[in-house]
Amino acid sequence: MNDIGPTSTHPNEETSPTLVRSFWGMTKSELETQCWNLGVPRVHAATMMSRVYKDLANLHWQDATLPRILRNFTQTNVSFALPKVLKELQSGYDQSVKFLLSMDDGAQIECVLMPESKRITLCVSSQYGCAQACVFCHTGRMGLRRHLSAGEIVAQVVIANRWILDHPEWLKTLGLPPSTLISNLVFMGMGEPLDNVDEVVSAIRILTEPHGMQMGMRRISVSTAGHLEGLSKLIQELPQVRLALSLHAVTDSERSKIMPINRRWPLANLLAALKDLTNRQKHGVMIQYTLIHGINDSEDHAQKLGDLLEGIRTKINLIPLNKIGPSRFDAPERDSIERFRNQLQQRGFRVLVRYSKGQDIAAACGQLVV
Repeated sequence: MNDIGPTSTHPNEETSPTLVRSFWGMTKSELETQCWNLGVPRVHAATMMSRVYKDLANLHWQDATLPRILRNFTQTNVSFALPKVLKELQSGYDQSVKFLLSMDDGAQIECVLMPESKRITLCVSSQYGCAQACVFCHTGRMGLRRHLSAGEIVAQVVIANRWILDHPEWLKTLGLPPSTLISNLVFMGMGEPLDNVDEVVSAIRILTEPHGMQMGMRRISVSTAGHLEGLSKLIQELPQVRLALSLHAVTDSERSKIMPINRRWPLANLLAALKDLTNRQKHGVMIQYTLIHGINDSEDHAQKLGDLLEGIRTKINLIPLNKIGPSRFDAPERDSIERFRNQLQQRGFRVLVRYSKGQDIAAACGQLVV
């Protein structure tokens, strides 16, 4: 579903072909400009966003509170079409739900609903595939097919929220109130978000619009393998967004073997950028470290990781490797996970061992692939 779509005509009218813009990729300021061009008050842009994002309404152009000229224009020139849901899988272990979505051009991506005790998080994709080729990640094996537009990113959230509304029994099973919708967002699905930073920034602006979905900026985390150019732009545009850095190794030689991006931005550059960032942000940076048996899970690795992060305000998420089919890599032993965690905690770091949700439906970290 691209921001520029197929032609459309008003019912029962013959009109010249018109480029149709996806509503999901339009910011409030763009909607206000469109209202101005039509000669109607700009306040109707807020009404449109509220109806679609807060009320999750369909057929928005039928809203009688809108001027007729705006309703007619919207029906003819704005598309509310969403990607097609090809498949949904629900975990029997933790109730996570994975969606396989198809875009207008046939591109397919996955996103994952992840329920927790008091909130619901959606893991969204920013690309169809990924160019970074991290050797332990299934998405990386696909290569990059194309970037997703801001509208295609926003549409994932809309689809997931509508699914929640249509499945009240899911919330009941989780013990969540019936009005619960997605409150947290993580850009940790398919793709390197900062390879596609412009569209990611636009999507976040749409999702955090107060008259729209009104998601909290601090409830959105953007993960990166270490794309420093994209990081600089992201922080400049959205200084309050949370950052999660996928580190996964403690020396340049080891990291370059499993994460090719390290050859472009080695650890010294990466850590210097993190120190600068945490000096300017109160909430610090989340470090993600996938533990791989025999590769990066020794006590020496834990010591070196602590040395690297000394003086950087951070929280460390240790993620035991999720199996991705035929692979030379294995998950670490439980004892080595505990030793690794304890060694970092003894040095004063905040450390959490995070077992990925949706492992039984291939929805865990590193498993998303089509």
